[in-house]
Formats: sequence, structure tokens, C-alpha cells
Amino acid sequence: MSGELRGIDPDSYGHSLANLTELVLPILDAADVGSVVEIGAYAGDLTRSLLGWAGEDGARITAIEPMPPPALEELAAEHPELELVAEPSHDALRHLPIPDAVIIDSDHNYYTLSGELRLIAERAPNGELPLLMLHDVGWPNARRDIYYAPERIPEQERQPMVRGASLFPGEPGVVAAGLPTWWAAEREGGPRNGVLTAIEDFVADRDGLRMAIVPLFWGLGVLWRVGAPWAGSVADVVAGWDRHPILERAEANRVLHLARTRVEIGRANARAARQEELLRRMLNSSAFAWGERLSRLRKRGRPMFSRREIREALGEDGGDGPERPPGERSG
Repeated sequence: MSGELRGIDPDSYGHSLANLTELVLPILDAADVGSVVEIGAYAGDLTRSLLGWAGEDGARITAIEPMPPPALEELAAEHPELELVAEPSHDALRHLPIPDAVIIDSDHNYYTLSGELRLIAERAPNGELPLLMLHDVGWPNARRDIYYAPERIPEQERQPMVRGASLFPGEPGVVAAGLPTWWAAEREGGPRNGVLTAIEDFVADRDGLRMAIVPLFWGLGVLWRVGAPWAGSVADVVAGWDRHPILERAEANRVLHLARTRVEIGRANARAARQEELLRRMLNSSAFAWGERLSRLRKRGRPMFSRREIREALGEDGGDGPERPPGERSG
């Protein structure tokens, strides 16, 4: 009974962009992409799909992940054609060739994403922005910074933040129980706050860009040049998905249920903690021990309750042999 109760499987959150693979790959095909840089590959769920796709078309895949987890390192070992760059995105984008497409699923805050977009635009050949796909453009990251590594961000560029903050749809602040985060801005909204805000500010400073938003699994933004030779093909692929009201309602319902589940888990954990505290008090109570002994005598060795049962309920070894009340001497 000690520790946190089992909650929902993290995979059921739908955090991975791999949940949108069936859309990501057709978009890459529509843009006739020959090289992809994935920023924020994490465990390589989407990376594996990209490698499978690239095997057919011969595209080059590069994954940027500052601290690659073992799963991504193993994937890179299995696929020598995968270039794994273990650097922060701002460092990597200063020297990597700008590819045909960049998939961005990195640290979800205004400063990090704005810097990534600026570096890509500055270094793009002939100033022609590549196809961009950006994850987490929906709630809660759209208008609220979330930080995985706040120490990498200049203090003046960070929002006032809360460590281990819980978030709930429709609540602009932080809550006692909801979806958990690493570090999150205290408040939702306002200037220079959130992923979608960073994208909109980037687009506002440039002409000839179009953005579509697929409002599923935390939101996928697709950004491209209207003058690109493949622009019409990409527009055709995303047309039926872009800000579709039914998809928006489905995603809002999904995240609401996820947040409510976390609230219920929090309540269950609190109840379990109170129950454990009560059982431990009973276990250490001499009155309970004497009560058990009296019950054992009356029930001819089979008490109605015992400290052994409490220890078993607490997940501890009940031990062997008869139990004696505290202070009772042996021998």
C-alpha cells in the first residue's frame, strides 16, 4: 500500500507524435521530402516509423535528442543510416544542414521553439523555409510554457514557473491535481508564452507562409511556404484535418478525461495514504495487540483480526510464529 497507486499507462496519454504517423508520412510524401531532421526524438517511436518510410524512398533521417534514452541509442545502433545528434537543438541547428523537412517536438516553450524557428529560417538554403511539422500546438502547450530543462533557458526568458505543476483544461493557473508536468508557467496566456504563440509570432514576421493545425493528440501544426512547388500537394493532404470542429471536440473531450483520471488517482492515493497511516497506528498499538490476544483466546487460536493480516495488507512479510503483544516477554 506504500507508494503511488498504479495510474493510467503513460502511453495512453498519446504524448508521442507517432500517434499521428499515418498523417505525418503522407505529408512528407506530398512534399517530396528527401531529408528529415526530427528535433526531440526521445525514445524513437516516431523515428522508427521514419526509418521504415525512408527505407523505401532513401530519405536521410537525423534525430536530435540532448540526452538520448537507451531505446533511442539502441535504435541508432540497429540503424547505422540514422544520424543521432546528442546536443541541445539550438547547438545542433547551428551546424547541421537544413533538411527538406523538420519535425519539432522538443522543449515546449516560447524561447526554445522561437530559437529553433529562427535558426532554421536563417540557415535555410536560398532563404526557402523547409516543410515544418510542430507537435503540441494544442492544450496545454499552446499558450503555456512547459520546461523540461529550465536551466538551459536564460532566466529573463522564462515565465514564472512551478515545479511539478498539475494542469486542468479551462484553468489558467495550476491546480492541486490534474495532468502532471515537469515545470510549467504559473499562468496560461500572455505574450511570449506557449508553443502556438511562438509559431504565430514567427509567421507574423514573414510573408508567404501557411499553417494548418490538426487538433488531435495535443495538436500538430504544419507550416509551409505557399510558393513551394509542393505546397498544393501538402494543402490537399491536410485540408480535411485542419481545425476540424469534430476533431477539436474529440481532443477536448480526451484531455478532459485524462485530467479527470489524474484527479481520481490523486484522490485514491490520498485515501490509500490515510488508510496506511491508520493501519500502521493499529499495528504499533499495544491496545490492538492485547485485543488480538484476547480474540485469539476466545476463538481458540483463530482471532477475528491479527497484526499479521495488517502486515500483509501493507505489503510486508507477516513473519512466522505467533505474535506477542508489545512488552510481553518470551521464554
